Amino acid sequence: MTSLRAEPSARPRLGVLPGLLVLLTPLSQLGFIPVSVVLGERIGLSVGQVGVTVGVYAAAAALGTVLLGPLFDLLSPRRVLPVAVAANVVLSAALLLEPGFAGIVLARVLTGTTNSALMLCAAVIVADAHRDDPGGRDRGFSRLQTFTSVGAASGLAVGAVAAGLGSPQLWSWVVVGYGVLVLALAPLIARRIPPVPVRTVAVRPVPRLRTLLGDVHAALRVPRTALLLLAAAGVGWAIQAAHYAVSMVSQQTQPVLWQRVLIAVMVPAGVFVGSSLNQVLLVRCGAGALFARAYPALPVACLALAAVVASGPVWASTAVLVAFGVVTGVLMPLSPALVVGWHPDLRASVSAAESVAKALGSTVSPVVLGALAAATSLGRGFSVVALLSAAGAVCAWLSTRAAR
Repeated sequence: MTSLRAEPSARPRLGVLPGLLVLLTPLSQLGFIPVSVVLGERIGLSVGQVGVTVGVYAAAAALGTVLLGPLFDLLSPRRVLPVAVAANVVLSAALLLEPGFAGIVLARVLTGTTNSALMLCAAVIVADAHRDDPGGRDRGFSRLQTFTSVGAASGLAVGAVAAGLGSPQLWSWVVVGYGVLVLALAPLIARRIPPVPVRTVAVRPVPRLRTLLGDVHAALRVPRTALLLLAAAGVGWAIQAAHYAVSMVSQQTQPVLWQRVLIAVMVPAGVFVGSSLNQVLLVRCGAGALFARAYPALPVACLALAAVVASGPVWASTAVLVAFGVVTGVLMPLSPALVVGWHPDLRASVSAAESVAKALGSTVSPVVLGALAAATSLGRGFSVVALLSAAGAVCAWLSTRAAR
């Protein structure tokens, strides 16, 4: 395997800039979930079609991540960053027109693709800034997750308010406004991106890319890496199913506005607590050990949430929602930190693979959950989510065990 040689440079002072960058993605992604139910009812979509509009974003983000990940290992993301932010603003504004099913799907596909570039930029910045500091890298990914949870809570809260008021345009305007702010900060963020590591072998573009793809293929065939990606997919499966289930129950029970907002933000509030707690736990425990020990709590939290949505109302069981969020908040930043630590010379490509794994779980879960809820009940559908999360716990234990 070829090696990378980083150009000498001072460690960049990151501050909150990577966090401000990643905040836009959940604001755009998760804020759409409550709004999607209202839009679906307004234009006559079925529950399954609404699930498609939610899940297709993650599929597009996965495709964009696959395409951009290897390129970010060869080229600087500086030029991609402003284009991705500008595209997000335009696409969010397009939803103000309330297009039909095809228009919504197209807008979400393009938004998912551009947002994948933003997440990769943030991951590359953190990985390169802490290349020789594993502990700092792990905590850096936890901080990214903390900002992501803030964006998730903000997006879901705005989406819930927009849904409660019957005005999806409110959410679109918020996303557009924040996107304009990030676009204004894009030049400053770009200057903080460390220099791209230089490949010491194969200087021409095509041989460089061929060599890189060979290295990525070899890395993904390592058993511990493959198992870790399966575990990451389980986390994505669970968290997206939870958001979709809460939105479905809210629309069915029609709580008052403050209750709708409370329901929407409980899971991301727990994620914020979990990712913040993660930074403390990492001081005492390595990322691998923490990942293996914390993951078994996910299927337990899923079963508790299945009981809640089966017996309802969800707003009366905020403790369960927060606990679910805490578990996922602890887990989500660990898998990217681990895979980058195992393959530092391929930091963008393996970050992309981990994001794709989560995105695949996020893509399938709302579609499957919507179908199971229509055929049986929402509680039984979420029991299937718990079962697959248990399989993810086994993969997490095996991956970290193989890494020892």
